[in-house]
Amino acid sequence: MKSILLSLGPFHLYSYGLMMVLGVMLSLFWMKKQIERDKFCNKNTLYDMVFFCVISGLVGARLYYVIQNGAWYRVHPWNAFAVWEGGLVFYGGLISSTLGLLFFFRAKKIPPLAGFDFMIPYVALTQTFGRIGCFLNGCCFGAYCSFPWAVSFPGGPEHVHPAQIYESLYTFLLFIFLSAFYPRRNFPGQIFGLYLILYGLGRLAIEFFRDGNPMWFFLTWNQWISLGVIAGGAMLIVKERGEGRGKSEE
Repeated sequence: MKSILLSLGPFHLYSYGLMMVLGVMLSLFWMKKQIERDKFCNKNTLYDMVFFCVISGLVGARLYYVIQNGAWYRVHPWNAFAVWEGGLVFYGGLISSTLGLLFFFRAKKIPPLAGFDFMIPYVALTQTFGRIGCFLNGCCFGAYCSFPWAVSFPGGPEHVHPAQIYESLYTFLLFIFLSAFYPRRNFPGQIFGLYLILYGLGRLAIEFFRDGNPMWFFLTWNQWISLGVIAGGAMLIVKERGEGRGKSEE
């Protein structure tokens, strides 16, 4: 748990920002390997795609967090831009990056569902590193835990679930599964739909081990969003599978 890894005068290397950069760079490396195999797009289009995904995702994730903590940011407005210190809500980023990529795919004449299928496994990989960054930063911590693997954060909560590590491991397994299933997909949108369902289920469960999130009718806001994400993924799969069968029967 070390928020700042290195300080050189006014320059600070934040662990959260470093982990996010590592996640994006490793994802980009594997995506370049993949487009060499399946010719999904050229490298310049790939770089633009990743840029749109990262920028739109950061804007939405940060905006969601700032809205959640509006009272503090009204007193410290300039800190709203300090994303390298942490403070991103993934669901906000998922919504905004989906919209940003939808615009990008249409502008580049890439079938949107095929584009989302290509991108989404690497979103899970980037999340893996992002949650490690959360752990090092000491944010997004879990509730009290009496298990041997309970962790304590310097100057913060003690004996809590390492909820960040739970999600990091889960998203890494999700990345492996989606990447392995990608060549076997049966219709456009299947990988994206599976991600929405499986990530939503995992997040729904992990939220029970987290602490400090506002509740509404016995569930946190993120759990209610997770239910919506699961439903959205299921509807996408049912719709696209039905359309695929209809075309095959014509």
